[in-house]
Amino acid sequence: MDFGEAVTEFEEFFSEEMYEDISRAVQKGDDSIVIDFMEMDMINFELSDYLQKNPEDGINAAEEALMGVDIVSNDDMTVRFANMPEEDFVLLKNLRSKHIGKFIPIEGMIKRASQVKPEVVSAIFECEQCGARYEKEQDSSKLKSPYKCEDCGSRKFETEEKVMTDTQVITLEENPENREGSEQPTSLSVRLEGDLVDPEFQQKVVPGNVAHITGVLREKPLKKNSKKYDIYMDANYLEPTQQEFEKLEMTEEEEQEIRDLAKDPEIFEKIAESIAPSIYGHGEIKKAIALQLFGGVKKGREDGVKSRGDIHILLIGEPGTGKSQLLKFTGELSPKGRYVVGKSSTGAGLTASVVKEESTGEFSLEAGAVVLANKGMAAIDEIDKMGEEDRSSLHEAMEQQEISVSKANIQATLNAETAILAAGNPKLGRFDPYEPIPQQINIGDTLLSRFDFIFPVKDEPDEEKDQKLSEQVLMNHIEPEETTGEISQEMLRKYVAYAQKNCRPDLTKDAANKIQEFYVNMRSSGSQEDGDSIPITARQLEALVRVAEASARAELSDEVKTEDAQRAIDILTYSLKQVGVDPETGDYDIDMIESGVSGSQRNRRQTLKQIIKAKSDGGPADRQEVIEEAVEKDIPEDKVEEMIEKMMNEGEVFEPQRGKIQKL
Repeated sequence: MDFGEAVTEFEEFFSEEMYEDISRAVQKGDDSIVIDFMEMDMINFELSDYLQKNPEDGINAAEEALMGVDIVSNDDMTVRFANMPEEDFVLLKNLRSKHIGKFIPIEGMIKRASQVKPEVVSAIFECEQCGARYEKEQDSSKLKSPYKCEDCGSRKFETEEKVMTDTQVITLEENPENREGSEQPTSLSVRLEGDLVDPEFQQKVVPGNVAHITGVLREKPLKKNSKKYDIYMDANYLEPTQQEFEKLEMTEEEEQEIRDLAKDPEIFEKIAESIAPSIYGHGEIKKAIALQLFGGVKKGREDGVKSRGDIHILLIGEPGTGKSQLLKFTGELSPKGRYVVGKSSTGAGLTASVVKEESTGEFSLEAGAVVLANKGMAAIDEIDKMGEEDRSSLHEAMEQQEISVSKANIQATLNAETAILAAGNPKLGRFDPYEPIPQQINIGDTLLSRFDFIFPVKDEPDEEKDQKLSEQVLMNHIEPEETTGEISQEMLRKYVAYAQKNCRPDLTKDAANKIQEFYVNMRSSGSQEDGDSIPITARQLEALVRVAEASARAELSDEVKTEDAQRAIDILTYSLKQVGVDPETGDYDIDMIESGVSGSQRNRRQTLKQIIKAKSDGGPADRQEVIEEAVEKDIPEDKVEEMIEKMMNEGEVFEPQRGKIQKL
């Protein structure tokens, strides 16, 4: 087939098969028409073959044929090809010189996107000597004029007219599921132009989104006169695909096996036991991680308020308790999972950053781990070793599920619907048995309160437990291949993907009543003594719903039953017993997590402030008199001393002279 035949064949295809589509596009004022490649291949395989082997001639023939359709009057209307066969897709890591000049489809995650800039496509040059005019197409980074004037031989030209188009360069990164182990992700620059950079379309081309792209692979020299070349793609069409689950190939037999597994009444326990099976114990933590993998159901309301479905978990543990292995296992198991270590992570690396392109000097937006793990999970190890500023960048991601960037004249909002599993150590390396656990977590109260579950992982000597632990560790060394869970890792991954794709469980009235009853009882238990403590807040109520939905998903159920609600209540109660109990009163007190100060501590502090104010009488108060009166009001002497020191450190009181204290 030659060019003329291709034009004729395209004209016939447009008139017979796509006339209505073209008519709708013309009425809407679209700048392009999208052709379904698979449909074209079925009707005229010679056309699709010609396009793949001669992409430039094929696209030009299609656009020339489009002008021949009677209803098309826009000379600049372009033709785009979508929906190429799955077997034609080329992995980024497999792109080679044989693909240069070919029309191919690729898939990847958008990691970086530059700003949209106008670019000269062709220009008309006028000879300064005789005034002859020449049109020259531009295909390099610098504006090139004709070599010399054909009429007078002059080499001096002025640029008269320029034909321009809007362009953008995005960086595409290999999908996580196409990488093996710790393989370095391959990236490719992709050039977009025309209606692919329209403002409406731009809302889809954001870092973190996965996209299918069809286009022509091209080469450019790395340096001037270099024999080594870099490759990039001229995109013909880009189709963003929001992947909510891993794109796993599942046969009908595997889907049936998943449905059969879900019928097992012990399925949830088996899933939990299959989480990092080589690590002994941590039963409740593994249950919580299993629920985190499935996640709750995200909801959007008419007033714009959204409820996140992702569950966040924090493990604070002593060294050698298997936290990192749990994180690594979960990060690899989860769809789009990312594993990062706090010490080597910055706020920009976790969320998003604005980077300067060396070649152009332009600023572009680059997504961090939490954005790239959108619709998946980010496992953050050593979170306590991160800088405070870097940690603070997670606040918006964890609650609003978005990352806002406003730097170098770039204002953007990126999606970060990511479940976060974090781990860290207590302040002193090991837990102090005489200090409340929340006060030993060096993370910050505001970030701490955003975790649905906080689990301390203690390493306490216990003969029976140590016997079983040592047996497990030694068995891992003797027969490493035998350490497998009830469900294999591959099957568990497919089970999670199937559940996320097919299950959106609804909260039943019985389950809602169960959660409400627990919430109301817990709230009333803290208000019996002058409202000293608040056991839980609405934040924990939302968490209970999310976890109950995840429990229903784990059993492939379309309804959240009372058993799911009870499972959520049990895990929340277990977590609160560890970190949300006031050690002085033994009551549940969410303020231990929310602010690091229990209700009883806050009340004592208020009492102490009133005593200092009463004893001051316009000047400093006698420290010993303050202590004696506080003791009379049932505050232990050591606690009074501790509170005074803390208030002095925080600048609430000062010591004008020895033995005297005064409020600022």
